[in-house]
Amino acid sequence: MVSVTRLWAGIRARADPGRVREHVVDTNDGIIASAGIVEGLIGAGASTTILHVASLAAMIGGGLAMGGMRYAEAADERDAQQATLEAERRRLDLTPAEEEVELAELYEAKGLSPQLARAVAAELSARDALAAHAEAEYGISLRERPATPWVTAVTAGLAFVLGAGVPLLVVLLAPPAWRGAVTILAVVLALSLTALVIAALGGTRISRTLFRTVSIGVGTMVLTYLGGSLFG
Repeated sequence: MVSVTRLWAGIRARADPGRVREHVVDTNDGIIASAGIVEGLIGAGASTTILHVASLAAMIGGGLAMGGMRYAEAADERDAQQATLEAERRRLDLTPAEEEVELAELYEAKGLSPQLARAVAAELSARDALAAHAEAEYGISLRERPATPWVTAVTAGLAFVLGAGVPLLVVLLAPPAWRGAVTILAVVLALSLTALVIAALGGTRISRTLFRTVSIGVGTMVLTYLGGSLFG
């Protein structure tokens, strides 16, 4: 049987942990948003049909909204990076010597001796000056190929839909009298799983991440249930 440690090592070796962690957070958003709607309607005494329609609408609408938001963020970041790189490319074309001196100063500020900083700057500039400046000045790595905005959008939308599917399945499968309690139980279990993934990928304390994630989900469901009960 594969150990949990080896499993996480395999996941982290095959994917960008930061990107995966971001989409797990999108899954959390789907779980909590949909569960909040479900609990609010249960508190208001909504019918089974209304619960089905509202849960499905939350899944589809939330997924589309999440995908659109992530697309806009990724596209804006890509455009900003391209503008930054183009401006740096023009400076390198106009004043290459001054840019090399600036690069050496950056490495010297990081702790290298002046002689070594100048040698490193000269060698990196001869190899690929734009890549060296992009990484040293702006933290942009030209060696990595970031996901396109469309890929980011689709992945984020699907992650939200996956999370929103947890409360929807409860509404579809659980007996009406048990829907509220089963929804809470299913959401706690789902959020516990995503919290473990987030902690593993981010290197954070599991207990703190688990408590924070689950408490937000439970608090959301309790408040929406109480709010819905005011209209029930």
